[in-house]
Amino acid sequence: MVKTYHPKPIPLHAATEEEAIVLPPVGEPPQKPQPAYSVRRFVVGGMTVMAAAAIAWPSIPRLYESTATLVLRPTNMEGQNDVSEAARQPLDESFILSDLDRLRSVALADEVIGVHHLAQDDEFRAKPGTPEKAQAFVMSLVDAVLEKSSAHGLTSQSTDETSDDNTLANIASRDETQLRENLWRRMVIDRDRQSYTVRVGFRSNDPEKATEMTKTLVGAYLKAQVLRKVDDADAMNKLLSERVDEARRRAEASRGEMEDFLNTSGLIDQGVQISLEAQLSTLSNELANARAQLIDFRTRADTLAAMKAAGTLDSAPEVIASPTIRQLNQSLTESMSRLAVMPTEARSISKQADIERDRIVTSVSVEANNWAEREQRLTDEIQKIRQTMVERRKAGLRLDELRLRADNDTQVLADALTRMKTRGPSTEALKPDAEVLSQATVPDKPVFPILPLYLAGAFGAALLVGAAMNASAIRRDVTRLMKS
Repeated sequence: MVKTYHPKPIPLHAATEEEAIVLPPVGEPPQKPQPAYSVRRFVVGGMTVMAAAAIAWPSIPRLYESTATLVLRPTNMEGQNDVSEAARQPLDESFILSDLDRLRSVALADEVIGVHHLAQDDEFRAKPGTPEKAQAFVMSLVDAVLEKSSAHGLTSQSTDETSDDNTLANIASRDETQLRENLWRRMVIDRDRQSYTVRVGFRSNDPEKATEMTKTLVGAYLKAQVLRKVDDADAMNKLLSERVDEARRRAEASRGEMEDFLNTSGLIDQGVQISLEAQLSTLSNELANARAQLIDFRTRADTLAAMKAAGTLDSAPEVIASPTIRQLNQSLTESMSRLAVMPTEARSISKQADIERDRIVTSVSVEANNWAEREQRLTDEIQKIRQTMVERRKAGLRLDELRLRADNDTQVLADALTRMKTRGPSTEALKPDAEVLSQATVPDKPVFPILPLYLAGAFGAALLVGAAMNASAIRRDVTRLMKS
């Protein structure tokens, strides 16, 4: 029995708007197919980038970093070895930054360059840029094409040599500057938080070279600190020495001036003062006696003059006590007792008596004048002695002033000598203001490139390349989103 196959009827349903086949109008070309995402292209692009990154990884230049750890600590000329004192002295932030800036000084850079011959190192030496290469090429062409005439060679030889020397000097200066810039670009200065600990070092393609350069920099830095202290100590010692010399000169000068004044003023002979005091005492006594005698004789002279004027001179004690007057009065009495007395004889005796009376009055006046002159001379002599003693007193005050100045200068000299002995530090005991906590060691791993970051970067690049392989579809969706 043959079975007959009857196909099942296919159910029909209305096509949606999206499933409807849109036929192009008659006479128009068919539309281009719309771009679509391709996982294969994305994977191929990404894998290509990852493979290229894996191939390039071994050939990427490694950069090694070697650092030493320093701790800054304040020191002074007296307590450079006292760590506890240094711990109690906080460092100013500006001082720390200024001290770190010294690590980038030209002197330290030149020492590192000179020790490691970085001027001949391809990693650090200055390389001519594009303008310098072009200028050198043009100058070589000009030198090859142009020929110098003999006259030009004779007249401008010295000028050309001078110009060449200046050019070479400028090039050398520029190369040194560029070399320092390259060195500073590879320098590492990292401060840990807000502490006094600082990491200092270099980056280089050679780990051993980075280590040696770091050791050289740290040694030069510490040496420079000690040299600064040595210079300060030398300057202090020089200043103290100059002060000691000046104090010694002033002390000697003041001492010499005091001794010269002591000799010229006569104060060195203490017996002179004793003699003057004795003379003053003796003359003062004599002056008192002379003044007493002068008063006595002047009184007697005035009394005799008054009695003479009054006619009572015969009753004066001096006249009564005079032997001559007594003898003349006796002679006159005897002559008057005789019967026959010659008037001439009586008058002669009376005249002699008057002359004697006048002599007595005159002698008293003369004696008074003598005592007056003696009193004046004694007064003048005493005044001279007193003036001499006053001058010696003034000289003594001046001597005291000179002695005080000499003592002060001597004390200043002693203080300067003591200060020089106590403040003049020994250069062998000076220490730097930093301590090396850890020396630079040869790094075993480079700081560039870093594998995790390299993988992350390669993966990101792979994603970007894979996305670029589907750029048309991405662009279509972005345009559609912007229009909607």
